[in-house]
Amino acid sequence: MFPPVVLLLYAPVVVWVATGLGLLLAFRRSAPPVVLRLAAAFMALWALLATTTLVWVLANGGGSAIVTLARSPFLLFSDRYAALWLYGGIGAVLVFSTAFVVNQLVGRGFLRLLGTTVVAWPAGLPRPAERTSLLAFRSERAEAFSFTLLEFGGAGRGWWHRHEVVLLSRALWARLEPDEREAVVAHELGHVRGLDGRYLTFLRTLSRMMRWDPLLAYLTARLTSREEYRADYEAAKMTRRPLALARALYKVSLVTDRDPSPAPGFLGGGGSRGRREALDRIRRLVALAESAEFGGPGG
Repeated sequence: MFPPVVLLLYAPVVVWVATGLGLLLAFRRSAPPVVLRLAAAFMALWALLATTTLVWVLANGGGSAIVTLARSPFLLFSDRYAALWLYGGIGAVLVFSTAFVVNQLVGRGFLRLLGTTVVAWPAGLPRPAERTSLLAFRSERAEAFSFTLLEFGGAGRGWWHRHEVVLLSRALWARLEPDEREAVVAHELGHVRGLDGRYLTFLRTLSRMMRWDPLLAYLTARLTSREEYRADYEAAKMTRRPLALARALYKVSLVTDRDPSPAPGFLGGGGSRGRREALDRIRRLVALAESAEFGGPGG
């Protein structure tokens, strides 16, 4: 029989594996809030395991301890190392807290430094229930993205509330026709409805902070792709004009071909992968416009 403390040390691994299986099952079938919350829990447990392992290695000789642990991984779950799990938990909390603070500071920095102006909400789109700002900012890049800020105070709002922000560059606004602008705003509204600004932007920040972690990078890339396709479909349903969004994507893709490394945003994860996925998104939107759901060609 294992001592109770050893069983307790195995609990994070069991829960992590169970969460990972749940994430795999939910990835294609469930709504984004379910998937993103499972992903956040999965990465929180992964951070606990990774930081605990790091603490164990540092406490047991560094490089030589890595070889020892590789040969006998169950050493980590010995009851004599229970205290190290506490330190690992503290480390995981610090990593996640830092990523959250950085994510919020970056968002607030955008609003302060980019010279934003308020844009009228498109008349053809439903206004979100929560506070949502639609803003334009000065940039030569054709770009759009959204994120969530936590704000404190405010009459009648309790001591804190969420503020959803949708940002569109003036370069993007100038290049698009009115129906294409509406489609882009609808796409970003799809991100807002899916809680991407609360979870996905946080995971992206965490991934940038931990560039050495391939699991986090892979998970973030997959979630980003999934949410871009889903937001495209949400925009098509809201506007009933999937071809307008396809045209907007095409125009942005042409502009960013001259940019060696566009930032994550309207083209998904950014870079060459974002441009490749944009072409696939355009194909899907054209197919959607020609489907029976949207009344055939001319959607």
